[in-house]
Formats: sequence, structure tokens, C-alpha cells
Amino acid sequence: MNFRDLTKTVKKTQWIFLAAAAALLVLSATLFFAKNFGDRRVFRFQSVDSGRNNVEWRLLPSRKGSEKISLYVDELLLGPKTERCRPVFSPGTKALFCFERDRVLYVNFTGKLLDQSGNASGIMEGIEIFKKNVLFAFPRLKQVEIYIDGKGLLKEF
Repeated sequence: MNFRDLTKTVKKTQWIFLAAAAALLVLSATLFFAKNFGDRRVFRFQSVDSGRNNVEWRLLPSRKGSEKISLYVDELLLGPKTERCRPVFSPGTKALFCFERDRVLYVNFTGKLLDQSGNASGIMEGIEIFKKNVLFAFPRLKQVEIYIDGKGLLKEF
């Protein structure tokens, strides 16, 4: 094998390596930008110290339709990640159902909401914070109706 053949082989190998690296770069960039990272959502919780509302940002998985609101409500019920903030309702409160009809959100909570345990916000404060969170996150909604164990609680706002 002479010098010219060796040079052609090396150049050919370099071009193959360069083409493979470029293809890999294009593929990874495409997958990176095509990936759905989820929805960035705002949550407000009452501060233990000042009583003002503190804001948290969370990345929630992308969902369609009513699942998006349901996921938001469940995440809100989990409470704050930030120390020195109060959960909206007593720990253990769950949403039995949550659905939207005619721009009104209907939410039915378990009776744990009335327990007033832990360092949760007061019941009426919690309801107001809950409504503000939901109406801010989903501006198409015009009203939130809350039920506790199937019994209507508040129908204003």
C-alpha cells in the first residue's frame, strides 16, 4: 500500500466520521426540541410569617382537556414545596371529582377539608386561595363551585 492509498483511506474515514457526527447532532437537536417538557404552572400559597401569598412555579406533565385541570387541582392539594408556607387545605384533603361544564369548574372535596389540622390556611381563606389559583391558571373559567362530600358549599365568585 502506497502513501496515496493510505491518504485516501484516512480522508474517507474522516468524512464518514464527520457525516456520522453531523447526523447525530441533527437527530439529538430534533429530539430535544420535539420533546414536550410539560406545562409550567403558577401556585400561590399563604405565608406562615406574613400571611401574604407566595408564588411557586411547577412543571406539570402535559395533559389534554379536563385532565389538565384535575392534575392542577391534585398538585395544589399536595401543598407547597417551600418551607414557611401553608397548605391550602388540611393534609389528606382529596378531590373526589373535578370537572368543567359551561366555563364553570365543579370540585367535590373529601370531608378532611373541614378538619382544620396541621398548619393549613383557614377554611374560608383556603377556599379563596384555591379559587384564585384555579381562575388564574385557567382564565377561560368564570366560576368555581365547591362541594364537600357532595354537599354544596359556595356558589359565588
